[in-house]
Amino acid sequence: MMQRDVHLHAQGLLGSLQFKPGDFGEIGIISGQMQRAQRCLQYLENPVKNFTFLGYTFWTGTYKGKKVTVGNGGFFAPDSAFVTEILCVGGIQQLIRLGSCGGLKQEMTTGDFVVVDKVIRGDGATRYYVEDNFIPQVDKGLTKGLVEIFKKVGTVYQGACWTTDAMFRETKEIVNPYIEKGAICVDMVTSPFVTVANIYKRKVAAVLVISDNLITGEMGFADFRLFEAEEKMTKEVFGII
Repeated sequence: MMQRDVHLHAQGLLGSLQFKPGDFGEIGIISGQMQRAQRCLQYLENPVKNFTFLGYTFWTGTYKGKKVTVGNGGFFAPDSAFVTEILCVGGIQQLIRLGSCGGLKQEMTTGDFVVVDKVIRGDGATRYYVEDNFIPQVDKGLTKGLVEIFKKVGTVYQGACWTTDAMFRETKEIVNPYIEKGAICVDMVTSPFVTVANIYKRKVAAVLVISDNLITGEMGFADFRLFEAEEKMTKEVFGII
């Protein structure tokens, strides 16, 4: 039987990666996809790679004199949970997620933005961190700032994001009850990202771009409007710093 309290923890993993306290910035801009992280990287001065581990890479540099970390922080709930925990333990105090989502409102279309103000947990990873009745909380100040920034460059919705683990099980029997709970979009990351940040008492927020729409059936994964919105997202988010 296992006798140790825990097999692996974030501090030990960071140590094995030769990470030192202070290597990360106070602010972290975290994407799921590597290309978004690399777009963010171009705005940093004198970026230094912190480490690469299991395909996740982080760099830290400066933006207008402030130390900022950027990187790809997970595609799904499980990897987003452990990567977010690494970032929190590494000293980042404010975390902002740049992601994508499926729209749950008729009028939403590819390239629109959602600034998340509530999180509805439908994933499995967070059940290992908190009780089922835990409600993740985004930072109101960061969220307000993101709304102000992105309404200048596109259509912005503000509301609840539901996180699921099963993209091919977004059936009407599963989806509609979450819409009734107030969800205006769905993704596979925001719940663990915000939940783990809450556990470590970090400020956290998320802005997502619409890639598809579960109500209309629109599929915009290869749409130029999605790519244009991603470009705007990775550039304009630095206005929060």
